[in-house]
Amino acid sequence: MLGSNCHTHTVFCDGRNTPEEMVKATVALSFESLGFSVHSPMPFEESYAIGYDDLERYVSEIKDLRECYRDSLYISNGIELDSDSLPFETRGFDFTIGSVHQLHFDDRMYFVDYKHQILKECANKEFSGSFNKLARHYFTLVYDLISSTKPDIVGHFDLIEKFNENCALFDDTNKEYRNIALETIDAICDKHPDAIFEVNTGAMFRCKRTVPYPAKFILERLKKRNMRITVTSDAHSIEALNFAFDAAESFCKDCGFKSAFVITEKGFEERRI
Repeated sequence: MLGSNCHTHTVFCDGRNTPEEMVKATVALSFESLGFSVHSPMPFEESYAIGYDDLERYVSEIKDLRECYRDSLYISNGIELDSDSLPFETRGFDFTIGSVHQLHFDDRMYFVDYKHQILKECANKEFSGSFNKLARHYFTLVYDLISSTKPDIVGHFDLIEKFNENCALFDDTNKEYRNIALETIDAICDKHPDAIFEVNTGAMFRCKRTVPYPAKFILERLKKRNMRITVTSDAHSIEALNFAFDAAESFCKDCGFKSAFVITEKGFEERRI
């Protein structure tokens, strides 16, 4: 199993545990490294994102933990950028993740990963019930975010699949949907060939999905494009730190990958899976 997770959240945003609690649990797992990835400040008041006033304290606390546990674990300090993130300086962070979590229409906002009813409502109200149109809008936002910020990691690329196992909301075998997703993948690969795409088990922990995302057809395209991947659990609690990593690594192997990347003191390094 890969002994690393670079997508973790704490009480500084929407996580349940303190940074040190996450560190202690990670040491107990004999991991090589742990990367924190607090949700960046947002222009609206949401409890899931860190506030500007807490950023300095967050950076300082992670720095102290890195020093305190340096003999047991490499700790890195990352941040998860969003399409709605407020502008701020990211040079103080070791890595960045780029993710889209919400869709906006005038004064209406839909969180695509909160409840399946919200995504369905968005499709019905904003796209006349068409999930393909919703998907095109969502993937356009993903492309715009990745191409403009060039994060180290592309976070949960097809997050709209979170509640869609066995096509519960829409038909993800539909040719139009797959073309939209693959066109976006190709555009990102062309624009940001150094990107690392995460294989995320978060929905397996929280929603009982049996497979991670992105979907198999997307991972196969990433392999064809010679893109890099990293396995994460998008952990919001200590119980999720290495959840379903074995299953995720097998999933990656089925898609042709023989290795994944982990965060180290030297940057992202390749490890066999």
